[in-house]
Amino acid sequence: MSQAPVGDVVPEARHGGIADQSDPIPASPDTVRPARAPAVVAWLVRRPWLLAWLAFVPIAVLRAGTLAEADTFWQIRTGLLTISHRAIPAVDPFSWTMRGRPWTLNSWGFNVLLALAYKLAGLPAVAWLCAASVMAIVALVLVLARHLGASALAAGAGLFVVSPLLTGWLTARPQLADYVAVLTLILLLRQIAEGRHQVAYVLAVGAVSATWVNLHAAAELGVVIAAAAAALLAVRSESRRASAWLLGAAAAVLAGMLVNPYGFGVMAQAAQVQTASAGLIVEWQHLSPASPAQDLVISLGLLALALAVRRRELVLAATLGTAIVGAIFAIRLLPFIVLAGLPMVAAWASTPSQTVLRYARSRRVMFYRCGAIGALALVAVAVPSLAHIGRPNLATYPVRIVKDIPPGCRVFTTDLIGGFMILERPDAPVSLDTRNTLYGRQLLLAEERVLHGWGNLASGLAGAGCVLVPPASGLARRLDHDPAWQIKATEPPSAVLFVRRTG
Repeated sequence: MSQAPVGDVVPEARHGGIADQSDPIPASPDTVRPARAPAVVAWLVRRPWLLAWLAFVPIAVLRAGTLAEADTFWQIRTGLLTISHRAIPAVDPFSWTMRGRPWTLNSWGFNVLLALAYKLAGLPAVAWLCAASVMAIVALVLVLARHLGASALAAGAGLFVVSPLLTGWLTARPQLADYVAVLTLILLLRQIAEGRHQVAYVLAVGAVSATWVNLHAAAELGVVIAAAAAALLAVRSESRRASAWLLGAAAAVLAGMLVNPYGFGVMAQAAQVQTASAGLIVEWQHLSPASPAQDLVISLGLLALALAVRRRELVLAATLGTAIVGAIFAIRLLPFIVLAGLPMVAAWASTPSQTVLRYARSRRVMFYRCGAIGALALVAVAVPSLAHIGRPNLATYPVRIVKDIPPGCRVFTTDLIGGFMILERPDAPVSLDTRNTLYGRQLLLAEERVLHGWGNLASGLAGAGCVLVPPASGLARRLDHDPAWQIKATEPPSAVLFVRRTG
């Protein structure tokens, strides 16, 4: 977990931490001897920020229980290939539709980390590595909240409340590196804006950018955030010097971003991904006002943006403004709004009115009991996941019947199943997986038509010896009555395997 810069930390007594709510009760032999559990609880209560961090552990475990992202599987295989060849693959080795075509990786470093975990202990280790990344993200959110003057209670409760809006994005994917990098960048830029060790922090920003771009090629976002923060500070006459330093930080982010195997080519890569994915991939869709969840995130972001402007937290305002505008065009930026906005809202909620404060004190026991019940319920839901950490989602991935695919058979399949097959059966090339920039919109749309069972299947399946698709797909229903194909294995609801008849 990356270490956030340490600035002037607001004392516990100023921001209403749990540790300040009551004086310690004098211990006596009669109260201490019976059990050790109360002592552990008391120890945690005296460390409210640690308690707020630990409260998110069940959610991280719950997410680690099932691997749902198809990207995760082909990224592991690509990382293994990179390690074995000691070189980043330059052409596609996994499909029969694009084999040998140029291929640019946008997360080669993250792939290697996944591969190292996989070599250590298989998919469970991959899941635990990503769970640790999630906990690092939570730690950075809490550090930022504390720097803004929030109480541990407000920050921890806020994380619990917004978790349904956030957890869907905290899967085993290279975007985890983006969340860590943006939060770290906010902390560093705040220090630069406040005039603390500016040279050291500018160098640190460049190092963060260089690491970020090699884990996931999304470091352009850091350049935009730093430049926007510099522009906002330039408006204030008393902050012109800080603005110049932030402009230098933006240059450092840009310089760090170029420290990657593709050089300037990484800039064109983002546009290529957007072009290939827009309208086809959910996270690249435009913001939908008809979605209550998206409306809640935008509302949270706008509230946090207004609070940041009011408090002159211009680095945070630049981050939130960038994320809100970006989310209008691609909802994949929504989690940045939650992660950057929550600390600001938590800081605001940590100074309630006297009326709210009196009510909270009068219902303190009820709130503690409800919180304890909620935490225990979350633990009870998460504990069963410990029995299957790192298990592929059985509703999507045919874990069993991929072993029945004849060696070397060219498989027509969906993008999700294709990603899983690349890890489990690299000897059987696939027609498609989730590498949209490799396949392009034309092939993706053509494959989708075949999957629906539309058009001439003889030409649509030309070159394929096997078909592995969901049983409910139109293609599966048509092949079920096609004498040229026979069913070899089924694994509902994930897939049915057809093999072309010989002769």
